[in-house]
Amino acid sequence: MSPHKGLAPLRRIVNFLGRFAGNRRGAIAVQAALCAGPILVMTFGALDIANASQEKTRLQDALDAAALAAARSPATTDAGLAAVGDPTLAADMTGSKATVTSKSFHLDGSKVMASATAKVPALIAGIWSQGDMTIGVKAEVVRASNDVEVALVLDTTGSMAGTRIDDLKTAAKDLIDIVVKTNQTPFYTKVALVPYSMAVNVGSTYATQVRGSYTAGTCTTPGCASFKFTNPSGNFKTFAISNCVSERTGADAFTDAAPSAAPLGRNYPASGNPCIASTIVPLSSDRDFLKGKVDALSASGSTGGHIGVAWGWYMVSPRFGYLWPSASQPAAYGGEHLLKVVVLMTDGEYNSTYCKGVISQDSTSGSGSSSDHINCDAPNGSAFTQSQTLCTNMKAAGVIVYTVGFDVVNDQRAKDLVNGCATDAQHVYLPSTGVALQDAFRAIGRDIDSLRLSK
Repeated sequence: MSPHKGLAPLRRIVNFLGRFAGNRRGAIAVQAALCAGPILVMTFGALDIANASQEKTRLQDALDAAALAAARSPATTDAGLAAVGDPTLAADMTGSKATVTSKSFHLDGSKVMASATAKVPALIAGIWSQGDMTIGVKAEVVRASNDVEVALVLDTTGSMAGTRIDDLKTAAKDLIDIVVKTNQTPFYTKVALVPYSMAVNVGSTYATQVRGSYTAGTCTTPGCASFKFTNPSGNFKTFAISNCVSERTGADAFTDAAPSAAPLGRNYPASGNPCIASTIVPLSSDRDFLKGKVDALSASGSTGGHIGVAWGWYMVSPRFGYLWPSASQPAAYGGEHLLKVVVLMTDGEYNSTYCKGVISQDSTSGSGSSSDHINCDAPNGSAFTQSQTLCTNMKAAGVIVYTVGFDVVNDQRAKDLVNGCATDAQHVYLPSTGVALQDAFRAIGRDIDSLRLSK
């Protein structure tokens, strides 16, 4: 809009009065004199009011942003809220004609209450407002009012080596910083980690509890320290048991039934495709601890992605809670103020399924040497099919699922997985670069941490 457009009404009045001034007839001159004053007052007054209204809108927007910033912070005192809100308010009011004269930020339970007043210079309206015009606004932001449990399922397979794993570490740590709050009352925010490659390492503390114990020696059926089996070529192989676990079979293959009732599959890995070093991390509100575990991630091995999907669910499932320390135990499903989330990150190369704890003969390219496979097919089907079923069931249990397909391989099954596993299309992210991956994780973190501007 032209900077002179707002002066158009004034020009019309000046021209109008000029015409009267040139008229010598007394009656018209008197009428002009009588009309001029009120018209000027009304015109300038209207301009003042319009200007004040515009500045009030700007002040409201600035206060909304300031209150939102304060609510997102870990501050628990009015002074702490103001330390965040004041600079935001000042920055958004830069260049405004209004001068902020007072502002306040107050914590009321889970709400951040904010108010601000300002003075706006007046030309005519100041006659009845006794000086500059005063405007005032209020804002109210509801802080996150849910307990939050998030499981990060992270692809640490060989295809993630190099800068890709570094980008993932940065992205995951950003999400942790956003989601996990310093203040854990009245609502907690916790994150669990599920690194996966050829399988999931549950660690020595939990291995026996989730897949059962084993006997010493070598057996030709799973259950001993070492398993002797026949590979697809008819040759014998002997692999030792690990702390990794494979998929479980039977009626509870795609449920979150407690492992005490339905044990997970054992894992007998080949030396060339060993159990990954990084273990699962139960729910924790210790940001530094979680980020330290993320920093320790390394990329190697084939991809048993369906096992990662399953453990993402297990980490927020109350049926697995008895395994963990009390502070890491997930809450029961259906809590009024509870949010359970799984963030599934993958590049889509799901290639390793299991039969009797060994990579099955129907596993696809990238699952290690076929000579290290067992001569039976995976009883649960492909890794993609298993993942889709697990995702469907965990969503039905009330878990929100985000998927992050990082530079996904050109495989329709992988694309279908990324789109089908998510809660809906708004929960799907498809970054193709490291920077985009970090942006995706931050966006998910902010979404989980979403705050509602109520007023």
